Order: sequence, then structure tokens, then C-alpha cells
Amino acid sequence: MRARRSGWSSETDRAFHDALFASQDHDAFSPAYTGNITIRRFADLASPRVEGSRLILDVGSGLGEITCELAGRFPGTRFLGVDHSAAGIAGARRNATRLGLANVTFEVHDMEEYEPDEDVDLVTMFDSFHHLLDPRAFIARLGRHTKRFLLIEPQGDWKGSWARDLDVDWLARDLENLRA
Repeated sequence: MRARRSGWSSETDRAFHDALFASQDHDAFSPAYTGNITIRRFADLASPRVEGSRLILDVGSGLGEITCELAGRFPGTRFLGVDHSAAGIAGARRNATRLGLANVTFEVHDMEEYEPDEDVDLVTMFDSFHHLLDPRAFIARLGRHTKRFLLIEPQGDWKGSWARDLDVDWLARDLENLRA
């Protein structure tokens, strides 16, 4: 596993996501889109932790689908979505504009070096923590700007269903498959 991971870099991950996001052409907020269930489910899980917050930082926001869903639910909270993929951020900005959301912005940043300009109430990561090359350094760096993290790494399917157990060993086993 170490040998396979050694060939992976922030740049290869960014290129992978640029290609992935550039090819996506769907309305994630339509009930007809099967992934909409997962978007709403993730937002449901995050909502109790977002409530009453001033600024939420969503790291690895990609197309901003969950960030936009939360911004729509909490118009009095500011949201900042960051991702290393310019194609993902372009899609996220289109989503926010199409939904008329004035409380969300999206920026391109390298996650391995990023630090916010101001302290945030909560850092969220939805299915993106496994992309970090140095998770310990990431948590230490962002921990200087927040006291709260919400990391959701699901073991689920397209319907938004999850296996109901506390075993997260699947992440280590499937890390290379997820990246491939």
C-alpha cells in the first residue's frame, strides 16, 4: 500500500478532480438526481453543528453541493468552500449563483498548505479527508483557527444508506481504490 501511495501527490489528486468535475453536468439539487439524497443526508447530519455559527469552512468542497445545501438552510451563516480543483470551484460558484446564495463563497487553495484568513466556528469535510497526504499536519494547522471539526467519511451507497457500524478500517483498505 505504501508503494502505491508514494506515487500519489497533491498534483495528481488535483488533476484527477479537475477531470472528474469538468465532466459533470447535472443538477445536484433536483430530486431526480440520485445523489441528491446523499447531499441532503450529509446536510442533515451537519445541521445541528452548524446552527448558531458565524462562519463555516468546508474543506474539499468540490462542486459545493453540500456547502450550498447548508447555505440555503442557514442564510444567516457565512460559508466558505475551498478545494484544490479549479474545475470544482467553478462548478460550485455556478451552483451558488443558480441558487441565489449570497452567504457562500468558493476559493481554490492547496489543502496541504491552506490556512483561513480568519478564525472559523466549524471546519467541515464531507468525503474528502482521505485525500489529505498529511492529515495530522492538516488538523494541527486548521486547529489553530477552529475548535470544532466535522469529518464525514461515509461507508455508503448512492441511496444515502450507510452500514451501521463503528468499523472504519474500510477507509485504510479502500484508500487506494478510492484514489484509483
